Amino acid sequence: MIAIRCLLLAVLVLVVASCSSLPAASIDSAVSDTSAATTPIARREFNPTIAGKWIGNGISYGAYRDGEGPNNGKLTSKANILEDLQMVAERWNLIRLYGSGQQSRNIIEVIHENRLPIRVMQGAWLSAHQSEAQNTEQLEGMIALANDYPQIVVAVNVGNEIFVDWSWHRIEDMDKVIGYLRDVRARVKQPVTVNDDYNFWNKPHAARIAAEVDFIGLHAYAFWNNKTLDEAMRWTESIYRDIQQRYPDYLVAYCETGWPTSRITGGDSYEGGLIGKAGEGEQEIFFDQYHAWVEENRVISLYFEAFDEQWKGGFDGDNPMGKAEKHWGLFTSDRRPKQALR
Repeated sequence: MIAIRCLLLAVLVLVVASCSSLPAASIDSAVSDTSAATTPIARREFNPTIAGKWIGNGISYGAYRDGEGPNNGKLTSKANILEDLQMVAERWNLIRLYGSGQQSRNIIEVIHENRLPIRVMQGAWLSAHQSEAQNTEQLEGMIALANDYPQIVVAVNVGNEIFVDWSWHRIEDMDKVIGYLRDVRARVKQPVTVNDDYNFWNKPHAARIAAEVDFIGLHAYAFWNNKTLDEAMRWTESIYRDIQQRYPDYLVAYCETGWPTSRITGGDSYEGGLIGKAGEGEQEIFFDQYHAWVEENRVISLYFEAFDEQWKGGFDGDNPMGKAEKHWGLFTSDRRPKQALR
């Protein structure tokens, strides 16, 4: 077994250095020497189109309806997914999926079976609170979806907010994630990124991850950063410009930003002390400003998000159903379009 692992290590180092395809192997066996100097990667272009038309102004999609969620293992039906995606496709042709489990496979199968004009940024949900086997399962599932549906999956994302210091599911071992990135990139043809908050990408150590990805996946929320609505769009654009200046040779995609339609106030929570007002009118103002900026500047964007998701944010406190985490959608959880879309 030791000899086999040594042989696999030698093969992988040679493969990564030459940027060729890795033979079929699991993440567990793809051991990378992340401390060794490597040739800079030939970055893959991320420019999502359908029939030559740019579709970079996209949206994040969660299929869970009321009473469903990863916390209880209840998945929605393919019929519900089709209904959702037909609504989404009226305005967006690019969606982001966060995990690679059965729900995401169902979503991509619905796109494929119904020939919907939708392309996907497919993610793998990684967490320090998951076992190595669970993280590996997520990575393997993402790789499989990317290879099974190469015409639909146009980019892949290794982890969501796994490096920013406030993240509950933060992964401390950056070398491990670099190993994941090298293995994934060797086994798919799509561009690869890590999506994280601007407060990671603006730190010097983020350069180690940037060296391993094809583009920068950026998150920044004016609301969570205690900005008022009248300054929100200026701040949102300033964050994008700052990260673009730090990585001038990279495409920077805004993979999360938005404005909630509900929030809690008062109490001891961080959310309760924020100054931003939440509501459908406030969301409409931010969305209209952001949408115009994205279109004018051709910024690839995955707005957060399509539908409210009641399972998010927990159920503690005096008004748990009013928490912002449950109300970022441009549609309510019962699929009613909010003011921004009416």
